[in-house]
Amino acid sequence: MDEKIYKIGDYEFETLREYRQAQEDLKKIKYITDELDIYDPEVAIRLYTMMRTKKIRFKSEIGKSFFWCISDIVADSSQNMIEEKIAKEEAEAEAKLPFHFTWQKVVGIVCIIVATACIGYYAISEYADYKAANRLKDLQNKKQNNVVEHLVTGTEQMNPEITEDATETGETTEQPLIMLEDYVSLYAENPELIGWLHIPDTDIDYPVMQSSQEEPDYYLKHDFDKNDDLNGTLFIDARNDYINRDTNIIIYGHNMKSGMMFGELKKYLDEDFYNAHKTIEFNTLYERGVYEVIEVGLSEVQYQDENVFRYYNFLNADSEEEYQEYLNNVAQLSVYGTEIDSTYGDQLLTLSTCNNYTQDGRMFILAKRVQ
Repeated sequence: MDEKIYKIGDYEFETLREYRQAQEDLKKIKYITDELDIYDPEVAIRLYTMMRTKKIRFKSEIGKSFFWCISDIVADSSQNMIEEKIAKEEAEAEAKLPFHFTWQKVVGIVCIIVATACIGYYAISEYADYKAANRLKDLQNKKQNNVVEHLVTGTEQMNPEITEDATETGETTEQPLIMLEDYVSLYAENPELIGWLHIPDTDIDYPVMQSSQEEPDYYLKHDFDKNDDLNGTLFIDARNDYINRDTNIIIYGHNMKSGMMFGELKKYLDEDFYNAHKTIEFNTLYERGVYEVIEVGLSEVQYQDENVFRYYNFLNADSEEEYQEYLNNVAQLSVYGTEIDSTYGDQLLTLSTCNNYTQDGRMFILAKRVQ
């Protein structure tokens, strides 16, 4: 027997409790919209502030949608409100000159402008993050639902592999790589997609890009669709070869206060979290991979003329000695001081982000492939 689904408009609720919470939110929203003009900028700002400070609480997706509606109104009207207040205060001040224009009123005008601008900027920022999160959910759903096999036929994307089987003449045969079905439609939207990164039990579940060496940091400030976005998108080092696999693939991402991108990596500085989240899933377009975290380190960006170890410059090891030297240097940057469990021949993955423990600080997670 199918479970009962409760519905209000386009919203569905799995439990009676959630359904009743949504009904309560609807009553609040109706009362607010009946009593107040929510499109009045001052009213919208008051409502937005009260909802942000939990003076008005919502418990359902319907309530959340109303909150984002108010945020949108504040974002759209904040600039007009600033201009109107400036003009009004200037007119009042000019009319009262020279005897009534005091420094207290100047401070008052400045405070009004700053406060309104801050609220408007915060609302715009929140709304931008909301839209970005929804777009990422859309990408995640496409990845999960895409079940169409795709054979890469373009010469630039094909990157044929040499098989181990030789013919009688001693020649090897080439076979085209077949793209994993998860990424076919996403790759069609942006061919700079190279894979996907997911850390279970965290919000890190994002596409991974690679731009050209002419613009290696392009995705620091652009989203998957190449729109300007302060959150950016995860991307691998422009020097990396993820098909003819480098020893170490480096993925970069912003340490966002909202927790987006690599904002959660700082949790690895807590040893309990580190021990509970050692599994990382990193798939390229053509193969799946499971990695085990083996090190957490702190470093900083170094000047070019300094002869020091830079973890972000290690892509390949040509010998066991070179590989061991790299591990020894990483151990010097270790947060926990544990022995690094890795041997020459392991495939490595490094996650790199900013950390404000020092100026130009960096934090990195080192993992080795286990599947």
